[in-house]
Amino acid sequence: MKKQIKTTLSYLFNGLVLLRLKKYGRNNYIGKRLQVHLPQCIIIGSNVRLGRDCRLSCYRSSDYPNGGTIHIGDNCYIGDHFSALSGSEIVIENDVLIASYVSVIAENHGMDASSSTKYGLQPLDGKPVIIKKGAWIGEKVIILQGVTIGEKSIIGSGSVVTKTVPDYCMAVGNPAKIIKKWDSNINEWILIK
Repeated sequence: MKKQIKTTLSYLFNGLVLLRLKKYGRNNYIGKRLQVHLPQCIIIGSNVRLGRDCRLSCYRSSDYPNGGTIHIGDNCYIGDHFSALSGSEIVIENDVLIASYVSVIAENHGMDASSSTKYGLQPLDGKPVIIKKGAWIGEKVIILQGVTIGEKSIIGSGSVVTKTVPDYCMAVGNPAKIIKKWDSNINEWILIK
């Protein structure tokens, strides 16, 4: 009964937007005021919780003239004020936990300083961002283009991730650095020196 109520509320809050997505799974809860750009480029799996005031924006770029893509897998929990901006691909695999105020950015404006065209009007480029299965992204994290977050990895609150984080690692800071790695032999996080 509770899932039916949440599903109904999602459609009341965002019905027209959700109907225009490329694919939308079952048993989802989408909070109020979802903002979407190019909904035909967005896939949301099943059993997904997406908080209030989230933004899912796909943009056309030189490599993706029809628009970048955003794919959120099954059983993901994503907090309030999440932003995903894609000029290429953003893939959030199954079972990912993302806290509030997180930004995933898979696009950037051109940065040709010699051009007479303003930065905001220069062509977009983009590199994919992948967040692998079971990862946990802390509050107020920023993940930049070209980054992969490994399976079951953890990104500490307030971190800015500029480089790929391997599977089963913990990274923190600005720029994020790996501080611990999971040791499956002793089932413990080991400090990296």
